Amino acid sequence: MKARFWLLAITFLLIINAAWVWRLDQNSKEYNLRMNDTRDRFIQANRELYLMNRDWKFSMRSNGHMLPLHLQVQSANRAPSTLSKHLNSSDKLVLVLSDRHCSTCVDQLLFLVKNEIPEFYRNNILILFSTEENGTREPWLHRQKILTGAEFLEIQERSLQLPMDSLSNPYFFMTGPDQMTRFAFTPYPSLEAQTKEYLNLIKQRYLN
Repeated sequence: MKARFWLLAITFLLIINAAWVWRLDQNSKEYNLRMNDTRDRFIQANRELYLMNRDWKFSMRSNGHMLPLHLQVQSANRAPSTLSKHLNSSDKLVLVLSDRHCSTCVDQLLFLVKNEIPEFYRNNILILFSTEENGTREPWLHRQKILTGAEFLEIQERSLQLPMDSLSNPYFFMTGPDQMTRFAFTPYPSLEAQTKEYLNLIKQRYLN
């Protein structure tokens, strides 16, 4: 009887010990996961702060630049013209895009502009896009349907000769008949609220 009692007691203690070891192991795994998640978020936040700081500096350097006077552009039907002909009437919000940018990010950005700026004002929006060598214009023809009312013009990559071009990111700026850049801004998918605020400020101040 005593042997059975001690056997049960030892078995019970082993079960408790195994449960305690398992719980410690689970706590350790959960702690490591939380630490890894915190570290990843810290690294991501620092990266975004670095990029924002870098892009802010390039934005400041781009403001006040004169656009090339005789920059060649092509409309959707490939009719050639110069950029100055499209800037001779009123202020324009310009969005510069490229095949090199994330395709999904480009589409999301166009939808964001669509949602924030009513179609009534879109004749003041100019999309300047560049395709890769031997690339197709088909995606850009489709994107015109996303942002109806805005004008899409093809340019050579980096032909605007702005410091912002070196970032290899989409960017906005305002310009007009003076062909001078101002209010340059780089959007980020993770900071959508900031882009919305920029677009609403531009709409209220310059497109109304």
